Amino acid sequence: MENLLKKEQIGEKLGISLATVNNWIKTQVIPPPDVSDQYSQSAFASIINKIKDEPSRLNSRANRSLLEKKYICYLGITEKSRKLLLNNIVREFEMHELSLSDGVLALVLATLRTNKIIDNDWQVNKDTRLDSFLSAWIAESKNIDLVKALYSKFEITNKNDDILGAFYQSIQSISQKSTFGSYYTPSKLLKEINIPKDKTILDPCCGSGGILIGILTKEHDPSKIFARDVDELALKICFINLVLYFNDKNLSAHIIKQDIAFADSEDFHFASAGQKQEFDFIVTNPPWGSKWTKSQKECLLKLYPEIKTNEIYSIALYNAMTMLKSNGKLYYFLPHSFLNVAAHHNIRYCILNNDNKISIKLLGNVFKDVLSESILLHIEAGRKDNNIHIKDKDGNIYQLSKNDIISPDYIISANINDYDSILINKMYNTEHVDLKNNASFALGIVTGNNARYILQNSMKNSEPIFRGKDIQKYYYESPQCHIVFSPGCYQQIAPIEFYRQKKIAYRFISDTLICTLDCGNALLLNSANLFIPHNYPMESIVGLLNSDIYSFIYKKKFHSRKILKSHLQDLPLPILTAKEHKNIYAMYRKMILKEKNTQGFQENIDKIIRGYFSIDDEQYGYIKGELNGDTLTIKALRNG
Repeated sequence: MENLLKKEQIGEKLGISLATVNNWIKTQVIPPPDVSDQYSQSAFASIINKIKDEPSRLNSRANRSLLEKKYICYLGITEKSRKLLLNNIVREFEMHELSLSDGVLALVLATLRTNKIIDNDWQVNKDTRLDSFLSAWIAESKNIDLVKALYSKFEITNKNDDILGAFYQSIQSISQKSTFGSYYTPSKLLKEINIPKDKTILDPCCGSGGILIGILTKEHDPSKIFARDVDELALKICFINLVLYFNDKNLSAHIIKQDIAFADSEDFHFASAGQKQEFDFIVTNPPWGSKWTKSQKECLLKLYPEIKTNEIYSIALYNAMTMLKSNGKLYYFLPHSFLNVAAHHNIRYCILNNDNKISIKLLGNVFKDVLSESILLHIEAGRKDNNIHIKDKDGNIYQLSKNDIISPDYIISANINDYDSILINKMYNTEHVDLKNNASFALGIVTGNNARYILQNSMKNSEPIFRGKDIQKYYYESPQCHIVFSPGCYQQIAPIEFYRQKKIAYRFISDTLICTLDCGNALLLNSANLFIPHNYPMESIVGLLNSDIYSFIYKKKFHSRKILKSHLQDLPLPILTAKEHKNIYAMYRKMILKEKNTQGFQENIDKIIRGYFSIDDEQYGYIKGELNGDTLTIKALRNG
């Protein structure tokens, strides 16, 4: 009988979760299993080919691990001639059927010959560490003659710009890079990191060594350099980069294969456990969102009960803290969401609950093909400091008191400067209520197959379904999408009664609060979410959330492109009189009826909010200036 393959193996093959596989079965994207939860080999192969051949799924952000696209990755190479050289090198590789390893080896040999590290007639031998290293690598090659000849006509001078790593990145598909979360660090981000030549340094997720050659000096003692990664080919490039950097064929740097997450586990063969060491400096850009199998996720939750996560960068940070000397320094590049997403509250608690000085530099969008903003986290062990020191993208420096970072989520609001803090604290320190345990929340419908279920025009038995972009302040745009509602067919749907009642609908993907009151029992697509407050007038909440004041709170405290349930639950709602609620209701009615001067009606609502929280004209002007980018007003008030 033909060997059967479990449906879990579809997820492992494509780099997606079992939940996604189940949803694809439910929504008929793929057929149900042949026997129990198993597929025949032919059915399995057909499914894999079908998914890879569907452009809409291959280009999905959620399934970017399926992408086979490639692009030239310059890794900070700026010279036009150098870029042209890299393009020519990549083009030459693509003209031959060589493996990734053989392609990199060919470039390594050409680079070493160009820079006279090895002779043109170099032969396999074991005279030096480099010679032994190359000999072992060549022994793995299945086409050594082509490897040696491939780049023989190229001149690849060493400029310490990681052209080897750039080549390796450029010949990998996006799927290979996203599987390991491997997006490399621009050299311009490393300028402020200085490593004394007599100090030990570890990069536990070193890749091709770009960070190391960006922060070391040639006076540094190579024996004090430690580099680790799970990518064996990247580690080989790292070794060659350091040989080139120090011009040392007997390089004494310590470069080993080791997984930052599973380093102490014997359950995974790729984990190379070693004696735990401590380091003066730990600097890295850990993987973000790399993929794990179900068994690996379960193992991670058992290995790290203190932080209760399988997010790789949180684990990498947690492990690094245990390897840092008592007076050591750590630099980690992380997504901005590390600071304010509730799922990371345990690792935030860990770094806050130590006698360390914490500094954060806000970097913005600096990594190619990474949509989230980034930060550089700097921790100085053993330096007790009750403030977090923050530097924004404009070079402004301010402090955030650790006392203001409280349970349960330990949110680090790094976008709040000293003047912002005055305003935010004023509102949160005024008596208020919130939506926590005081509202029901629900998500928009995830069909699992919009091409099949979402209609561009209305038809018999269809009805409008509203997307996030259809939601404006106080109203819906004319519907662009329709659906024949069949709740049992969709991937994810809230209880139907949530949609079929009066509710507040809001944009889920947004950097500002935008909501409307829905009295028409409308359906929402997954880019729009909803909530139903229990003991607070809905018209008042819509008036509050659509105000500049609440967008200011959201922008400063959470700085997120996704409006989460936890964000809305945290917002301070004023305890208003019945008359004040009635006045807001009157303004709301005038706005939805589109009477003249709707902005004036919102300002009247803002006036009620300002009165309750004691926000004066100057502070209100500052809030509006922050949202509108009025830098002159902002600077004047900050300095005043």
